[in-house]
Formats: sequence, C-alpha cells, structure tokens
Amino acid sequence: MRETFESRSPADPADLIGQFDIADAEDVERCVARARHAFAAWRDTSQEARAGVLRRFAELASGESEALARLVAREVGKALWDARAEARLLAAKIDVTLEEGLRLVAPIEAGAGVRATLHPRGVLAVLAPFNFPLHLANGHIAPALATGNCVILKPSELAPGCGERLGALLRQAGAPDGVIQVVHGGAETGRQLAAHPDVDAVLFTGSYAVGNALARATLDQPDKLLALEMGGSNAILVLDDAALDAAVAETALSIAATTGQRCTSARRIFVQRGIEAAFVEKLAGVLRGLAVGNPLDEGVFMGPLVSARAAEAVDAARAAAATAGGERILGVEPQLPPPYVGAGLVRWPSLTQDTTVQREELFGPEAHVYAIADLDEGIVAANDTEYGLAASIFTRDRSAYEHCVGRIRVGCLNWNRATVGASGKLPFGGRGRSGNDRPTGVGATVYCTVPQAHLESEANFDATALPPGMPRP
Repeated sequence: MRETFESRSPADPADLIGQFDIADAEDVERCVARARHAFAAWRDTSQEARAGVLRRFAELASGESEALARLVAREVGKALWDARAEARLLAAKIDVTLEEGLRLVAPIEAGAGVRATLHPRGVLAVLAPFNFPLHLANGHIAPALATGNCVILKPSELAPGCGERLGALLRQAGAPDGVIQVVHGGAETGRQLAAHPDVDAVLFTGSYAVGNALARATLDQPDKLLALEMGGSNAILVLDDAALDAAVAETALSIAATTGQRCTSARRIFVQRGIEAAFVEKLAGVLRGLAVGNPLDEGVFMGPLVSARAAEAVDAARAAAATAGGERILGVEPQLPPPYVGAGLVRWPSLTQDTTVQREELFGPEAHVYAIADLDEGIVAANDTEYGLAASIFTRDRSAYEHCVGRIRVGCLNWNRATVGASGKLPFGGRGRSGNDRPTGVGATVYCTVPQAHLESEANFDATALPPGMPRP
C-alpha cells in the first residue's frame, strides 16, 4: 500500500489542505525517465514557444492570485499581506526571466568565426522550501523551463499543496507531458532525486544542513551542478546618525516578516552606543505591538510558525540565550497557542559571539542586540559568522555605507532598507554557509545552461597557414 502524508494548516489543524503520496525510489525512477524522454523535444522547441507557455502560466497565476495567496496562508501560516505579495511575484518572475534573464544566455559573438552558444542542462531537480513555497520554487522553475530544461519539483513536505498547485498551473499553461513534474516526500525522497545519475542539476533552497547533505550525496557526480541557496545569520548595523524611526521600522520588518522565517531575516542587530537605548526602546515597542493572529484575517502581521516543531526550536533557542548570559529585553507572549509565537529581543553584554545560540540560524521572530563603538567595529562583528547572505546599514552618510560595500561579506547588502528586501532583477544568494555562488534572481538562467564554444570557418583550405614542419595533405 502506498505511503501517504497529510498537510494541515498550522493555524487550524482541522483545516486539511490535502493528502499526498510519498514518492519512493521507483516513483523517482519513473519521473526521471519521463523527464529524460521529454527533454529532447522541449530542448528543440523554439524559445518563442517556450516563452508562450510561461506567459500563459503568468496569466493564469495572476488570475487566481488571491486563491494562491489564501492557499499559502492556510498551508504555511503566512499572513495574508505577505502571502499576497508572494503570489504576485509569480508573474513578475516570468517577466524578468523572459525580458532580462534570457539576454544573459544569448549567443556570444567574439569575432569572425569565434562564438559560443548556451544550451539547457537537461533534467533539473528543484527542491523548494516552505517559507516561499510558490515564489522560490518558481524562481528556479521559470529560468529552467525558459532555457529548455525539464524540471522535477519536490516541494517542502510542509507545503505540498502549494507545490502541487504550481505544477498544475504550469501544465494547464501548456507545458508538455514530462516537462514539469511534482513528487512529494521528505528528506529521503529529496536525496534519491538529487543523487539520481540522470538528474543533471539540483536547484535547492533551504538550510545549510540539508544543502551540505546534498553536496555529500552527490560527491561522486562532479558533473552535476548544485545551486545552493541556504540560510543566514543576517546583520543590521545602525549608526548614530541614522533616521531613527525609519531604522526601527525596517529592522522590525527584518526581524518579524513571515514570522521570522525568511533566510534573510535579521538575527544580529549592532547599534552604535550613542543611540542604543533609544533605538532598542523604540524597536521593542514596535515588536510588542505587532498583530499576531489567524493568517487569513485581514490586519494580521504575523501568523503562526509553520509547525509545532518550529515553535519548540524558538523556545529552545530563547532558553539557551538566557543560559548563555543574554539579557531578555523583549519576549512577547502571544494570546494563541503554539505554533504561534511573539517577537523577542536579547541584549548581549559584549561582541563575543561564541555560543551556539548566537551562531546558528534560527527561523523565528527573534533577534540579538549588541552595542558597537563605531562602523569598523560593526563590520568586524557583522563578519563574525559562518553565514554570508544579507546585511543592512542604517546611516544618513552614504560614504559610510559605501565603506561597507565589499567589506561586509554578504551577497545582499542594503542601505536604509530591510534585510528582507530583494529585487528579482539582481542576483540573490550568499557566501559561506549561505550559498555556493550560484545565486538565484536574474542570473539563474546562466546556471540552467552550459556553454559550447565554436571556432568556425567557411574559407577554402589555405595551405600556407600550416605550421612549420607539417606537410601539405
């Protein structure tokens, strides 16, 4: 009998999203074979025709944007304002991919008879996360399909309904049989798919631990591309000349958007001593006043965490911070039971970040506050991490921000903007434990393709060009 699992809303366990089959090794084998069979025809389909499928998908997604947002809100607990923003990104990603991403993989003309062409890799596995179950999956799928690849999507086991709907919309838009498939399951299903010898690339968004496991599972396949977008321990630097209210609002958003479950969520806040007290007081006030409730209710800022296990992890981290010497300055107790959580702040007495709770990524609305003497001390502190995804600098002085550019080791560095903001027209990725230099965003088309170089000649044979010592034919 086939093994199945249920997806239920973290906001209401009685709300059943659906029941899904767990793909076993034979299922994975069949999916890969189907994709491999479909690849040649899809590869040879004109770019215009492939773009037509993606444009129809964008139209369908836009037409049911509200329904998609409500599905996200139900399945992973994301507040409606947040889920609606995610649903709108589906069509936007198609536009960026077709208008700008494909330019990056246009043929390269380097002179007469010297050129390069770029070609699809083949069968790509997309392993998607729960926190942006539509947008981040589509962030890999759109460039993969646009460049002629076939895709097998494994959604997070916490968001299978969103993944299933995404696949259905692409097929409804005209993607041929085998070009886009969806399989469900947990870590073992993902490992089987990633390690399959006929899968040409693994496009992953998730934690460092899982990304590391994928790299190990494919060590004997050096020709297989891994695009790993992983976690973060993201920093905010607030200098004493910052516009205080704007810095507070953007920092609160960085901490608590998506209930702190973004890879770009701010975890470490470094504030210049002259304004630390005022900044922390204002920040605590904003975080304390965040509306926490049912994600389907209008006016709610934060829904629940995605699962009871996630709430337990936040509780454990908060207890560990107290044990390690952190001073709890904010710990909001929500009026609803777990997996609802409130926002929290911990102040540390020094810049020494040497405990596990200070160094590991946490998915939840929790941040640690440190005092810094000046910008250079803040840069050193911000770099004191194994991660390197995002950071933000708050200052009125552009030269102070420019001083950070290239010195703070992150893939995304913002000025007077939240860490959780990103543009689809830019690369998105990190360094260290945050990624392996294959960022998503506009450049995703590049890692979905492989180059082929060409030296060409239409001229007649020129015997005088033969090297010395080589006889004429």
